[in-house]
Amino acid sequence: MKINGPGGIGPLKAYTAQIKKDKSAQKGQNNGQILGDSVEISKEAMEMQSYRSMLDKLPAVREELVASLKQSIQDGSYRPDSEKIAAGIISDRNLDKASS
Repeated sequence: MKINGPGGIGPLKAYTAQIKKDKSAQKGQNNGQILGDSVEISKEAMEMQSYRSMLDKLPAVREELVASLKQSIQDGSYRPDSEKIAAGIISDRNLDKASS
């Protein structure tokens, strides 16, 4: 089906006319029963949904880690490694890559 012209009314009329045409054709072919629309979900989409549900089950904040870090800071035993922090920043920002 080809839809030409500006505005939303023309395409909408063309779409509804096509739907009516399709339904009447289906009704004649299927002993009076009208078939509905169908949706197929890809395997990748199903995998993504399962991963999302797994992530939803994980806590947003690891409370035990936060508590241990707070305790380390309060008692003065927290000693961050500045070289690891700097390397992480450089790696994260891709500053270690030569720009072309």
